[in-house]
Amino acid sequence: MLNLPQKALILFSVFLFCILYFGFDTKPKSQAQLEESRALNFETTDIRVILTDAKQELNSRENGVIGLHELELQQASDDTLKVESFEHLAREWYQLGYPEISGYYAEEIAKLRNNAQSWGIAGTTFTLCTQKKKEERIRNFCQKRAVQSFENAISENPANIDHRLNMALLFVESPPASNPMKGIQMLLGLNTDNPDNVKVLNQLGRLAIQTNQWEKALERLSHALTIEPNNRSTICMVVKVYQSLQRFSEAAKYEKQCSELND
Repeated sequence: MLNLPQKALILFSVFLFCILYFGFDTKPKSQAQLEESRALNFETTDIRVILTDAKQELNSRENGVIGLHELELQQASDDTLKVESFEHLAREWYQLGYPEISGYYAEEIAKLRNNAQSWGIAGTTFTLCTQKKKEERIRNFCQKRAVQSFENAISENPANIDHRLNMALLFVESPPASNPMKGIQMLLGLNTDNPDNVKVLNQLGRLAIQTNQWEKALERLSHALTIEPNNRSTICMVVKVYQSLQRFSEAAKYEKQCSELND
């Protein structure tokens, strides 16, 4: 049997261990940052798992079509034929409702062509996946790939603002938990650097409408109209703004233009 001093010593040792173990962060700051970076880059799934799961959901005819294109890819003897096979697979998978797989094949095309347009297509396809898919692991897979694709497109053609705009919209739709305002901040930055870009103004106007900031929306869209008076997207959004501001005569004027342009 332990005597009282021995019991006290054991209890004190346990207490001291708990203080040291739970009370202090024993990881160096650099290690903690490295682990955070790894967590951000970690993929909850990969394309092999996604392909296996998807094929189990297809019927025999659909699997047959996919199988033929995969065989075609295996037999491709040069990059030109590989690109054609990747295009067939990207198109088939998109039509079947799997933008995540379509994006993967678009990404493979971009790796071979290595130009801004191809990377932009891959990024846009992955973005559609983040908008359409409900499953978190698929959305995470697509968002990471979309960001990488847009970054590659920007690297290949820094002067094309569309790729920066599309990446900003990706973050607006799917904001990172660590920075929920990232997409909006990127859009505002684009507007500062390109104050007369109608696409950026329209997106800022659309966001202002979504948050009921009608005067701010009118400011953005009115400026856009001075640059492109016949821009259909701008005109049709202005209708909603004027209606919400109860400026009905102006709304009617632009509503007529919106209808005519839609025709």
